Amino acid sequence: MSISRVAVVGAGILGVAAAREVTTRFPDAEISVFDKAETVAAHQSGHTSGIVDSGLDQKPGSEEAKLTRRGLQLLIPYMAEAGVPYRECGQLLIAQNTDEAERLEEIYARATDNEVPGARLLERHEIGAVEPAVRGVLGLFSPHAAIADFSALTAALAADVRAAGGTFRFGTEVTGFDTMSNEVRLRGRPVPKDDPPAGDGAAAGESDEDDRDANTAGERDGSGENAVDDRDRADGKVHDRDRPRTYRGEEGREPVIGIADELRDRFGQQDWFKQAESTLGEWTQKVSDAWANRDGSRSGDPGSRAGGAGSRAGDVPSSRSRSEAPAEEVLGTFDIVIVCAGLQADRLAVAAGLDAEPRIVPFTSDFYRIPATDTEVVRGIIGSVPDPQAPFTETSIVRGLDDGLILGPNTFVALGREAYDRHGFDLADITSTARSKGFWKFAAQTAKTAAHRVKPLVSKTAFVDGIRRFVPELDPNAVAPGARGVRAQAMTADGELIDELTMTRRGRLTVVRSVPKWAATSALAIAETIVDRAFENAAR
Repeated sequence: MSISRVAVVGAGILGVAAAREVTTRFPDAEISVFDKAETVAAHQSGHTSGIVDSGLDQKPGSEEAKLTRRGLQLLIPYMAEAGVPYRECGQLLIAQNTDEAERLEEIYARATDNEVPGARLLERHEIGAVEPAVRGVLGLFSPHAAIADFSALTAALAADVRAAGGTFRFGTEVTGFDTMSNEVRLRGRPVPKDDPPAGDGAAAGESDEDDRDANTAGERDGSGENAVDDRDRADGKVHDRDRPRTYRGEEGREPVIGIADELRDRFGQQDWFKQAESTLGEWTQKVSDAWANRDGSRSGDPGSRAGGAGSRAGDVPSSRSRSEAPAEEVLGTFDIVIVCAGLQADRLAVAAGLDAEPRIVPFTSDFYRIPATDTEVVRGIIGSVPDPQAPFTETSIVRGLDDGLILGPNTFVALGREAYDRHGFDLADITSTARSKGFWKFAAQTAKTAAHRVKPLVSKTAFVDGIRRFVPELDPNAVAPGARGVRAQAMTADGELIDELTMTRRGRLTVVRSVPKWAATSALAIAETIVDRAFENAAR
């Protein structure tokens, strides 16, 4: 087949890995990578604890288990050759009671079937030999689990793309696609330099890259402490996405549980919040109406703009009027287009004329940190036992690459798909979640935990107290805010979480709709699968 021009939308780890895979298979192809941020790994890929998954808890024989195994086979030698920071440190899952011990034994059985090397159960008296400070009734130890710098990995992959002649077009927001029989036309607009991508929560004067670097530096060596503290003290920010968007299609029509209460708790004293109080009052009323008539019709939902912009003129302060927004333009025409947009995957799929489902529901993952000390309280990775009935309650303690400790994540429904600042939210994204039928059903199915997660945030003290069940020696006074990530959770209209690689296609366009939870570990293997599918479509 003759392929001369290929575009990848999204410069996270998967998008860049897919671009690199294309350059490897088709060295004569001209490849362009588009992203509205100003750097690679600006979102999910650059906001993690760095755990390299060893495949402990994956269903034996599943595609995800195969991707993890293949991903590790490719990842470890690549990082060694490219000089990407990587350390094998071992992972210990700890059960605190009988129920957790039973689940841990089930996970061990899966790990054995998945041939995870060296995985073994540890009785109470054996745990101390691996992690002396850890307390629990049963442990599952994976000695070859590791941590890595996924931002550095993405940068290394991007260097390979550039070396092969590929180009990166940063600061460019892709807004639409025209799919034809043998090519795809991309439409979009430049992101103004003085107007960071809506919803990123960055304070005035901070770029997305500055925010990411401050956070990840805080993880690695503690140097980001002042930057984090300064952002926490800064005035809260709100973005209403008043730049017009061309995302097509209708969203669902239910509001989020407890969002108004959470916003009041966090921002009630801010002047801009008081301006939006009437809108939040409407949301509160709709929460009551929706719970009383969950199967009935609803009308008068806040916001009507395409793509769920969801805020009305005058509700919130805005940084750029609609008339000042850059005009949409044709970005180019390509033989193959691959979309790895993560948090924006559903919106871009709709823009391409594809099914709106599955939706993306964003979940914020807050991490805390303890700077490196001479005391080796934790040697590797300590994790809680996963609970299928509470999918967002897993936590870990990780000895980072700088020997400091990373605690988290503290997970809750996000107030913005790209809201990394602790005093920012995006009304458009809140409304998008609020209109998701799947979210409502998910919340009802997991009411004990999901509904709680939408209420005011768990305090740092409460979160750290929970972590200290595993390691009582942790000094709570040494804990400081760390990185914040936003997880793009794909969800069906029935409220089912999708944790496998899912793609949809239209002509020469392939859109990645969801990825496994530990996608960074499997990035190189996932890239192979994405390119297989994309070019299979082209062959037809």
